[in-house]
Amino acid sequence: AAASASSAAAEPCGGVRHREFRIAMVLPWMDRDGAKAPAWFSHLVASASASASLVDWYVPHEGSLSLPRGVRAPNVKLVELRRGGLARLFAARLGGALGLGGGEARTLEKRLRALFEAWPRLVAEYKPTFGEVFSAWLQNYTHWGYTDLDVIYGALPRFVQRSELTDFDLFSYSFGDAEAVYLRGQWTVHRNGPTVNGLWRGCAHLAAGLLDELGKKEAHLRRMEAAGSASTGHKRFISAEGCYSHVAAHTAGLRIKVATKQFVGMGRESGQIYALRGTVWRCERQLQAAELASLAAASAPECSTRLAGVHTPRGEPERLRVSGSGCGGWMPAEHRMCAPQLKGDPSRDLILENGAFAAQRSEASPTTVALGGLCREGAFFHMQEWKKRWASDGAASVDAHARPHEGIRIAETGIHALPQWTALRPSDAAREEPARGERRKGKGGGKQ
Repeated sequence: AAASASSAAAEPCGGVRHREFRIAMVLPWMDRDGAKAPAWFSHLVASASASASLVDWYVPHEGSLSLPRGVRAPNVKLVELRRGGLARLFAARLGGALGLGGGEARTLEKRLRALFEAWPRLVAEYKPTFGEVFSAWLQNYTHWGYTDLDVIYGALPRFVQRSELTDFDLFSYSFGDAEAVYLRGQWTVHRNGPTVNGLWRGCAHLAAGLLDELGKKEAHLRRMEAAGSASTGHKRFISAEGCYSHVAAHTAGLRIKVATKQFVGMGRESGQIYALRGTVWRCERQLQAAELASLAAASAPECSTRLAGVHTPRGEPERLRVSGSGCGGWMPAEHRMCAPQLKGDPSRDLILENGAFAAQRSEASPTTVALGGLCREGAFFHMQEWKKRWASDGAASVDAHARPHEGIRIAETGIHALPQWTALRPSDAAREEPARGERRKGKGGGKQ
């Protein structure tokens, strides 16, 4: 039923459950050492709790995995599976959907288990199948999606728009690389229904050629083991961002949107990331204590159950020409879709309907700007390249004093605790310029 007028009032983003929409994000986790999550996992979970009004996270895992004391996130569901449980579940659901039985079904499970245990990251190759594999968990959700483990979430109910949930079959958030047309692994949401949930069948390595591809992967693994490079060499990984995006874009009747709403850690030019009171900010530099107090005052915004979003379309959509060259070098050439007109312009969303591409200009609300334009708010932060510069397990790069739910700073050097900005006198923060909504003179609100 549609939300009533009373339910349209503003609520904390982690507050009352939305009456009309519910998104389930699925995030399987495996590790060679059992279920040892990365050092920043507690911060990921704490950040997810701020979007409890709209989003749940399911984390299926093998072995024990628990949250550190003090981390509160009722919308993050840790689902323990016995050893080999993920392979068993994938084999049962995909094998059943593909009509595999007897020896083929057993071979499917055997190969998946061997590969998942050797290369845990390989689970991500099967993201497009999550709507099928985890369908039993998704029955009460209007939407489902996939995400990554190296993400810190912001106030998602501020960024997810009602129109994205009602008018589009899939929507995804990019970081400003809109010229590359693909569904991002960090955040792609699907309408929960048979047509969308079955798109994975259009990729041979996930469907008709699944057993064959797994056989090639297993043979590749054995060769690498013999050479002593199984843990360091190329994994024959086929990204979901290639074939799956191409299939979705060329499926008649589907509407897809890719909007610039995430931040990403690439290099020093990525600035400093602050996760404060359920909000993620990208700031041009590290903040002073009084600035931090002012930014904290601008955080923890309310979220309207109308899901109006913080981006407003401007003008009419403009048709785009898309080619197969000039972007996406990591994916096979036959799956590349490039729109060079969008390069360097994060203010335009990509819209796809019935195979026709268009760009829709949109403007960010002034409430996503703080400290005179020094900081901008985003839907979430993807660690990307930054985490590769940290210690192998991340532990040495995550400050032990950085407490979940209390705010953190993320930089190229790691995750850091914040100074005691809460101890500042109110007058100290009051002397700073107004935080949220004030912009530099002569500059309008654009996308981050």
